[in-house]
Amino acid sequence: MDKRLFSFCFGIASIIIWPWLPSGGWWIPLACLVGISWQKRPATACLLLGIIWSLCYSHWQLNWLQDPTLFQRSQLIAGTVDSVQAQGLNKNRLIVSLKSLNGQALSPKPRVLLSWYSEQTPPQKGEYFQSISQLRLPHGLHNPGTFDSARWLLGQGITARGSITGTLTHQVHADSRRTQLVKHVKAQTAELPAQPWLLALSIGDRSGLKTEDWAMLRGLGISHLFAISGLHIGLVAGLGLLVGRLTGNRWVSVMLAITLALTYAWLAGFSVPTQRALLMLLLWLAVYCWGRFWSGRRILLLTISLLLAVRPWLALDHGFWLSVLAVAALLVTTNWLGGRQIWRLQLGLTLLLLPLVMLLFGGISWLSLPVNLVLIPLFSLLLIPLLLLAALLMLPAPTLASGILRLLNALFEPLMGALHWLNDSVAPWVWLSSYAQGISLFVLLLPLVLLPKARWMWLLPLSLLLFQLLPQPRWQVRVLDVGQGLSVLVTQGRQALLYDTGNRFISGFNMADGVILPVFRRLGITKLDYLVVSHDDQDHSGNRDYLANTVPIRRQWGAWPEGQRCRAGQHARWGELTLTVLWPVIITGHSNNDSCVLHISDGRLSVLLTGDIEAKAEQGLLVNQELSSQTLASQASPLAAELLLSPHHGSKSSSTAAFNQAVNPNWVVHTAGFNNRWNFPSSEVVARFNKQGVKQITTGEQGMVHLVADGSQWRLMQEKRPGAWYNKLNTWLNGTKPLE
Repeated sequence: MDKRLFSFCFGIASIIIWPWLPSGGWWIPLACLVGISWQKRPATACLLLGIIWSLCYSHWQLNWLQDPTLFQRSQLIAGTVDSVQAQGLNKNRLIVSLKSLNGQALSPKPRVLLSWYSEQTPPQKGEYFQSISQLRLPHGLHNPGTFDSARWLLGQGITARGSITGTLTHQVHADSRRTQLVKHVKAQTAELPAQPWLLALSIGDRSGLKTEDWAMLRGLGISHLFAISGLHIGLVAGLGLLVGRLTGNRWVSVMLAITLALTYAWLAGFSVPTQRALLMLLLWLAVYCWGRFWSGRRILLLTISLLLAVRPWLALDHGFWLSVLAVAALLVTTNWLGGRQIWRLQLGLTLLLLPLVMLLFGGISWLSLPVNLVLIPLFSLLLIPLLLLAALLMLPAPTLASGILRLLNALFEPLMGALHWLNDSVAPWVWLSSYAQGISLFVLLLPLVLLPKARWMWLLPLSLLLFQLLPQPRWQVRVLDVGQGLSVLVTQGRQALLYDTGNRFISGFNMADGVILPVFRRLGITKLDYLVVSHDDQDHSGNRDYLANTVPIRRQWGAWPEGQRCRAGQHARWGELTLTVLWPVIITGHSNNDSCVLHISDGRLSVLLTGDIEAKAEQGLLVNQELSSQTLASQASPLAAELLLSPHHGSKSSSTAAFNQAVNPNWVVHTAGFNNRWNFPSSEVVARFNKQGVKQITTGEQGMVHLVADGSQWRLMQEKRPGAWYNKLNTWLNGTKPLE
């Protein structure tokens, strides 16, 4: 049975790595294979069943997106709010189950993520409303080491996103009992400094935690303590069993455990982690009452199978696998390694989950083990029971509940302060480059390599060694996918130059934390030799000051309050490369046309970085080129470059035919956001480069564009957008048959 359950789960989970989504008709031949293999190879049949169900479920959920006008104009939507997430002043995010689109009923009801921008109070959970929204595909930025938002959205069952500023109709519902209780908890804790922590642990509301709070939780490896999941549900159920045993009746203890677990899960809003933990608990209690023995492995496999059968896209959710593997690690520690003491359990859990944490989050916390050894018993035996008791007493005995909350505040405030101090003092979180992750992974797996049947794993260190011995490219250019903006990373060995910094938004999201710094960590870049800011527009300079305070920078060029302003004629030698500023000659006050135009060359290959210059500046560059040619007739055109970053993201106000001819590139990269409202790159610009026979790439379609110097030509590292099928949903908007 275990083998069949595992095969079924593996079949569904294989959706993570599918390069494309096959057409729905593929289920027929796969079903025939199931029938053929069921008798002699049942595990193979279960594997195929999992694949079939993932395939059919995906087409069922995505079918509504094939409306050709869905993303081309505003839509009248109507639906019910599943959850509300506060994002800041006058901004919230609503997860909505759509019931109808332009008056047409939808089945199944798709989930969409809507950004709410309004001073009005947004619709609350469970309320029905109608509004006008411009919907978009769940398309995310694609860079190595960055958060995959497209995968995360589908993992939550969300197949589109959009924004609204108000409602046309809104049916306000009476508050549910849980909503009333949540309001009471928030009101009672409103004046307590520890309110964000109390809300996170009691009702699962972590919106009050600040960026520095999340950094502390990650740094000390204790994020799991504030995500209501198996630890918390198992704790309250254990308390129920313990108290129930005092009666001497097994059924009383079981019912008390179920009641407390259901109450806590209800209080937490039945989030996915609580559902998962609750299902596993109910299965275990059912087997216990049945008088049978099932191994923890079988209960875990059955839980995973049931959850994935109901929602196959849970396989795309990192949190799902993190919690599943945490339970698996506990089972391994207790059953195989004999670890039943708290320190052995925590040690086994930490070591077994270390590879997954390292790969998912890009680093490790060397202080995680000792901190968890102290905090897990403290939370389990004192803080969580007190908090649950306060929540249960909130309505029947508010005065007593208020007293318990004040006691908890007195405990949490110094505790969180001490944890912040510890994290800030010792900085336990260590970011690891991709190479360091590979070495660390090998070290962690070294005990397995020594086993007789695992000698093949020596291929891993040998591969890493051979990779280091291979000749590396002299220099590389990475045009980062920062949406509608610009950021280009040029590297030669460990040396790095960054041209422009992408955007920074009022909401707090920025391309430095979202894209640039994760790429740096992935590549092992700890400092910049040059940070060149082309001009002051927000989508180019938005993270200038933040990066200056985060990463050591040797030289600052361009639009800096203090730094070397760009002027035509500046030269610098940077390793084996020559940096030449071609524009501006003088500052005119026109921001776009004052962009710093930088030419980088090794004598054979070159790249031209143009910022947002427009036709007037291009004409000026052509005049300067003509003067230079007359003065130095033997030299090549100073504008010539094999790789060109199209001026102003491919706007029709730039990339004139004369300028394109003068540069004469082999490659041109348009730094334009996916499905952007300006329709960059302009069809006119694309036509000009096509006429010239230039290869064109757009970051919004391709993701990060990575080119390496290969002799006298640029070599593109990835011909098509990398990643699995969920990163290529834009095929709908390109007029091709979806996901075939």
